[in-house]
Amino acid sequence: MFKFTKYNLSKAKIFLAFNLFFIILIFILGFGDKAFIKKINKDDLAYYNNKNLSFTAFVCEEADLDYKSRRLTLCLNGEISGKVLLTTNLYPEYDYGDYLDVKGELKTPPSIDGFDYENYLARYDIYSVIYFPKISLASSSLNWSQNVYKKLIKFKQSLVKVVNNNLPEPEAGLANAILFGYRRTVLREDLQIFSRVGLSHMIAISGSHITILSAMIIGFFLNIGISRRRAFYLVFSFLIIYPLITGLSASAVRSAIMGGLALIAVHYQRNSSLIKALVFSAALMLVFNPLLLRSDIGFQLSFLALLGIIYIYPIGEEITRTKLDKLNLKKKKKDFLKNIIDTINLTLVSQIVILPIALINFKQLSTIAPLANVLVLWTFAPLLATLIIAIFFSLIIPGLGLLFFLIPYLILKYIFTVSNLLSTPAWAAININGFNWYLGAGYYLILFLAVYAFKRKEVRAHHCDRTPESKKNL
Repeated sequence: MFKFTKYNLSKAKIFLAFNLFFIILIFILGFGDKAFIKKINKDDLAYYNNKNLSFTAFVCEEADLDYKSRRLTLCLNGEISGKVLLTTNLYPEYDYGDYLDVKGELKTPPSIDGFDYENYLARYDIYSVIYFPKISLASSSLNWSQNVYKKLIKFKQSLVKVVNNNLPEPEAGLANAILFGYRRTVLREDLQIFSRVGLSHMIAISGSHITILSAMIIGFFLNIGISRRRAFYLVFSFLIIYPLITGLSASAVRSAIMGGLALIAVHYQRNSSLIKALVFSAALMLVFNPLLLRSDIGFQLSFLALLGIIYIYPIGEEITRTKLDKLNLKKKKKDFLKNIIDTINLTLVSQIVILPIALINFKQLSTIAPLANVLVLWTFAPLLATLIIAIFFSLIIPGLGLLFFLIPYLILKYIFTVSNLLSTPAWAAININGFNWYLGAGYYLILFLAVYAFKRKEVRAHHCDRTPESKKNL
């Protein structure tokens, strides 16, 4: 059996320190305006921005739809290569796998109300946009992997149609956002309400989203009598299947990896090994795309939420266990209360660790977020379960789809009703301008010191509680 010698431990520490140094270096270098932005030359499509062009390109990502337009990511390969984000009408329907002849003016991504759209798209290696050009289908042929991916997307879209056929709006849009990652199916007005009450993470595919979702599902399974071990394996299976349902989008795959790490952290409580795995996975992602740390909010939320679960979540769990032990409750009642409190704990931890990210990006502090999360997030597990069941049976018996979707409809209606009510008070959210990364760093330093002090106090208390007999055995 492999033994952890001092040499092996020192190698692990050096490896961890190296990865941490790399992440910090990427963070510091990322403050530059054009940090990690690719240098454009004559072989790049972006070199011809602000000029009229005619070219043939491949739709290399699933179409991104809202209620007014269709956005297509086109990949151009050949003497000139690159990606361009094309915005066009909803119809005709163009999607992944199509080859298009395009004629229009190529542009540099513009700033939108102070939002750095150019850096936002650069993380996807997109440096050009084109709006409502002339388009026609070109002849095309796909290789086997592209055909497999296209079929996967078509399957996903067939499931979306089942949802749209059996749920009204805005409930269908929210269901598609939560289950399939279609954020743009939610109306802008509703997105603003969710942001105001602190529920935006509910419809953003990130590590925190997947982690909370996994925790909800585990709690749901435990409450219906499934053992913790089986619940863990069922949720882990879900984390493998979920990226397939979303069409293997990069954010879903990354989030499933992060969520899986968090799930292992909570289940096995092997924090030292998991922090190494987390830091290594983050560093590896940044090697391939350093812009993630600066421009990808999902990546930031995932990384921070996992750190919170590893270091802060156990504090709340220990306090919960101690308080419940003093109440002398029956086991079933005690377990039920613990699952509810653990869900609240997980939610609050996520809110605490992502607060600076929310303030920097959204410039808004939701004062009602803790209450909103307590009232709404418990619905995740039953909503997800009933949506999947409803879709499955609607595929078998289409005529009874409305009946199968009745329960998820009521849950979705509840989410909208609660969110609208909680967003009404003027004090529900406070606009905060001027919060920057320097203040964010100060916030995280204070948070780190608070957690460190609590852990030190806990270790000292544990040491003092040992009996002379146990100390002798040690």
